[in-house]
Amino acid sequence: MGEATGATGDRVAVAEDFVAEARASLEAAVALIRHGVGQLDAEQVWWRPREGVNSVGNLLLHLAGNLRQRFGSVIGGGPDDRDRFGEFTERGPIPKEELLRRFEEAAGRADEILATLTPDRLGRTCRFQLLAGEAEKSVLGVVIQSLTHLHGHAQEILHMTRMQLGEGYDFRQPSGVPPEPGGGA
Repeated sequence: MGEATGATGDRVAVAEDFVAEARASLEAAVALIRHGVGQLDAEQVWWRPREGVNSVGNLLLHLAGNLRQRFGSVIGGGPDDRDRFGEFTERGPIPKEELLRRFEEAAGRADEILATLTPDRLGRTCRFQLLAGEAEKSVLGVVIQSLTHLHGHAQEILHMTRMQLGEGYDFRQPSGVPPEPGGGA
């Protein structure tokens, strides 16, 4: 095998590994959010510790909007119909099931788009609107930034769930492992 073929093969392997890890990361964040939101009732989904702090419902709307915009529009080339302001000003009560449906639909579409990414596509540059103007990043950069954003809000949702449920919070356990007192994610 020649050097060019080897380098191309390495590039393809790295891209495939990156896409596999990105898809696993997306699924892990979705599972964490499902776990937390699944323990909340309709009122708790829209609870906020104080005015000026987002509810879990707002965060779900925000994440669905962000995933649709970044993966569906910026990477996938679809229309950008995001209402970012509305994600944060909504006060509900949109039912929990509807919020999760919107979020999971956006995450599913993000996963579909991730599955199509090639080494060439990962290196292409995207231009998109931010609050402070236009940004330019590689597709790889958009994926990393989007997944980091998703995981940050997933932890925020989990924290808000634990704040509300206290001792009633049900810790996640790896399958087949009995729960440890006071431990878990």
